[in-house]
Amino acid sequence: MLEWFRCLDGEIIPVKECLTKCRMGERCETLPYLHLASAEREWTGEASTTQLLNGTMYTFLKITQPYVIDPDDMAYAIHGTRSHTQLEAKAKELGLTAELSVTQDGRNIIDLIEYEDGIITLTDTKTWGSFRVAKVLGIVEAGKKPDPSGEVYKRSGAWGKAGSVKMVTVFQQMPQAADNYEAELQLNNYRVKFEEATSIHIDKMRVHCIVRDGGLAVARSRGVERNTYLVPVKRMDDEEVKEYFYDKAYDLNEALKTGSWDQPCDNRECWDGIRCRDYCEVATFCPKGLIEKGGR
Repeated sequence: MLEWFRCLDGEIIPVKECLTKCRMGERCETLPYLHLASAEREWTGEASTTQLLNGTMYTFLKITQPYVIDPDDMAYAIHGTRSHTQLEAKAKELGLTAELSVTQDGRNIIDLIEYEDGIITLTDTKTWGSFRVAKVLGIVEAGKKPDPSGEVYKRSGAWGKAGSVKMVTVFQQMPQAADNYEAELQLNNYRVKFEEATSIHIDKMRVHCIVRDGGLAVARSRGVERNTYLVPVKRMDDEEVKEYFYDKAYDLNEALKTGSWDQPCDNRECWDGIRCRDYCEVATFCPKGLIEKGGR
């Protein structure tokens, strides 16, 4: 549960106090931004698809432990929410089904369902960084080639001699290298719930991916040239999907019932430790998180 904000000077302040009065005399963000940054869904006893896709340890600690965030870190999440709102409004204006909850608790929301040429397509919109986009698309380095612009090296080095044509990296999309497992589970869970509730068959699933750093040099250095991609999502076996989410829900309920959990997130769930080190709000409550942070 979110308890504190970290201020620009490194000090922490209870969220409620920050929203009432800034301790630094001048706010680092607008009040609407801070209210959005502090918004979190109250635990109702029923986990959402997104919560179950995370590691059980991560979700358990976020529900039970008071944690701190830097409001600045919420910029992309708030931007993504705004994009969803605008896309939802346009979809409904066009008579399309958007922001449809597939469970009675108002959670587990399908972003968009389209019917065109006899095909029903389920789409989920994501705002991802180019690192993840390259991974999802299976973009890998495939060698080097002379720069098509004819640019030459201005000085000699390990890269080549001064005056020789500059070499640039060539990228290739290899489906066998693509990893979109999390989105596949999420969209297939929505599909299963939707089909069981409506008896309507979903023909296709895809992620509408907005590249957060699209157009920048860092994205191009990873072979991500576009700002948006439509990424197909494969259909998984219904029973496999149900079993995965049943097991994750059971584990989370056991952790909450007993008040403890001793199995840290696996490598996929913690992004090979990257999430623990840089993006986990509750890492200080987790043995694996503390190890990944070097004891900090």
